[in-house]
Amino acid sequence: MSEPALRLGDFDRDMRDLADRLLETTRVEYVDEGALLIMNPAGIEHRRIVRSMVKTAQQTFDAGRINVNWETYENYQWEIPDDKARRFFIPDLVFIHPDAVTAQEEQANIVLIVEVTSPTSRDTVYNDRTVKPVEYAKAGVPLYLLVDQEIARWTLHGLAQGWQRYQIVAEGAYGADIPLPEPLGFVIPTADWPRWLP
Repeated sequence: MSEPALRLGDFDRDMRDLADRLLETTRVEYVDEGALLIMNPAGIEHRRIVRSMVKTAQQTFDAGRINVNWETYENYQWEIPDDKARRFFIPDLVFIHPDAVTAQEEQANIVLIVEVTSPTSRDTVYNDRTVKPVEYAKAGVPLYLLVDQEIARWTLHGLAQGWQRYQIVAEGAYGADIPLPEPLGFVIPTADWPRWLP
């Protein structure tokens, strides 16, 4: 008697279960049906860039220059909406309105997703530059900030009016401030960002 054929739904469920177990000890993303992306630990430059953004948001609120004390989460598990394969990404940083209280509300209230490339991993750089902006825009995330360490540049993407795709809102090299539009409404300085050295 032959073995029953593996159904695609079973495979997707098994891959997601494996990804969830790996998350306990490893930074991993379920990026495509049947493809897990295991990521290297973030380098010191990467960590300092992310921390500087978190500090800037908090200091801006503490100084009374913005009215919302945005929740910021590093390595947030972002579920791809309506995805039968149950794929997910782990953005480097997300800004979420503080009124969100459930996981669904959190995901629906993400205003900005930040990805800082890790140049030592071609796969993660490719995903940060090409795959993730498409998925984030389709899900309606208003802003996507790509910090590209390899070329010491940043690009702020915003949803195009009436479309599920991004347009470039602002871009620049390290040293140029990042003007975050409303509802964030503050500036991220980049002059002190460390440069990645190969």
